[in-house]
Amino acid sequence: MSKSDKPNYYKILGLSKDATARDIKKAYYTLARKHHPDKGGDLDKFKAIAKAHEVLSDEEKKSNYDKYGDEDGRPDGTGDILNMFFGGQGRGGNKKKQRGKDVSFPLNITLKEFYTGTTKKINIKKNVLCAACKGKGGHGVQECDTCDGKGQRVIIRQLGPSMIQQMQTTCNDCNGKGETCPPGSRCGKCRGKKILEQSKQLVINVNRGMSDGEKIKFRGEGDQSPGVIPGDIIIVLKEKKHPVFRRERSHLFINWKISLKEAICGFKFIITHLDDRKLLIVSEPGKIYQHGDMKAIHDEGLMDSFGRGNLYIDFQVDFKKPSFFSEEQKRRLRSLLPKAPLIKVDRSDSEEVSLIEVDLEEEKRKFEEQVQKNQYDEDADDPHLSGEQGSQQAQCQTQ
Repeated sequence: MSKSDKPNYYKILGLSKDATARDIKKAYYTLARKHHPDKGGDLDKFKAIAKAHEVLSDEEKKSNYDKYGDEDGRPDGTGDILNMFFGGQGRGGNKKKQRGKDVSFPLNITLKEFYTGTTKKINIKKNVLCAACKGKGGHGVQECDTCDGKGQRVIIRQLGPSMIQQMQTTCNDCNGKGETCPPGSRCGKCRGKKILEQSKQLVINVNRGMSDGEKIKFRGEGDQSPGVIPGDIIIVLKEKKHPVFRRERSHLFINWKISLKEAICGFKFIITHLDDRKLLIVSEPGKIYQHGDMKAIHDEGLMDSFGRGNLYIDFQVDFKKPSFFSEEQKRRLRSLLPKAPLIKVDRSDSEEVSLIEVDLEEEKRKFEEQVQKNQYDEDADDPHLSGEQGSQQAQCQTQ
């Protein structure tokens, strides 16, 4: 990707290159509030604004972006072409250090921990430069003069008039390492490997309102290697499913079952929130709740940079539990509920039937058994299935 194809983070925030850190922060909050998806904004535009703020608010990323057009410090265009032809050397002839690979680790976080915030500690193993030899592999280590430190040699052979063959082979003087070490001078701690394995504990601060898939970077904490800039360790937050609450951005949702009696006559119940607070939920006086009614409790969702979300309760009327009313209760309900349409019944032209309880799964099972029985009877009566063949067919179906 060329520099011109990459996003212009200054343009996204409506700023010039001489913008201060305060200008960047102010522009971000103004645009983020305007284009936040929860306020009807465009999600892609909101992500672009957040990415621009992430790069320009970080001094190292901003410096790399201003110099190379890339926050990771990877030069574009001519610089890359020169690196291809001169083995990593730029116009000045100096070698540019390569950057090591980033390493990602998943970290499971409960919804409660996203709600309240938490601190986690993880132990990792990584390669570090040997302190005894300072990552050189020994004492008196020098660049190989034969291959100029490349570890490879180019051999040109004359095959005939005006015909030559060019071959690349491993340098015999340094065995492809690009450097030589005097006998007996190899480092005794790392045995010439230049690196050692080390354990390290990372302390991860999970702020309130962080979300599933969000990344926390530890810059330069990746594996170390001579002549290489260490990459980053990236912690990827993974949200564990909660048995009661579910999350959508900064909002929380909960399904709550109520009986038919509670839907009509009212209810009181307590919800234990993610921070262990007890919320008393009381129905509105005189309201009849329908299956699927959604009610909100403001500012009981997760906290983010734009404030708190809401807690939404999805009421589900449980019709499976049997509800029986006395004649007096029926009379009172009829007086309160809308009147049902009158139906004129002509007994000579209609037949009254009875309703019975039914188990659909049991009915399906009985139907399948009857289909199999009918199929068996048809095969048994088939004149073409006679003698030994008919006997074998009957045996197969009765096993």
